[in-house]
Amino acid sequence: MWKVSDISESKYLGILEFNEDEDKSGEWHIFEVLETPDRLVFGGSCNTGFIESGYILKDELDTDETLQELYEDLQTYYREGKRYCNRIVCNESKTG
Repeated sequence: MWKVSDISESKYLGILEFNEDEDKSGEWHIFEVLETPDRLVFGGSCNTGFIESGYILKDELDTDETLQELYEDLQTYYREGKRYCNRIVCNESKTG
């Protein structure tokens, strides 16, 4: 099921990027990150706007700590699979 975050009042935090494989031979993943009052939203921009890949709920006080957890969970998601991620919510399409 796809979910959409309200990003009308968001702040652009920058880009998170990492390689799927430890040895850097795999696919690179690049996400733009936006901060809203209650979450960090990750995705990418295109000619139609921002496409949300997912989000992580923010810790009450520390955006930097939440950003680090987002980075680590995204690496785990792409390296090990979604069942090993506990904080991020990813938009996924269901087929069949």
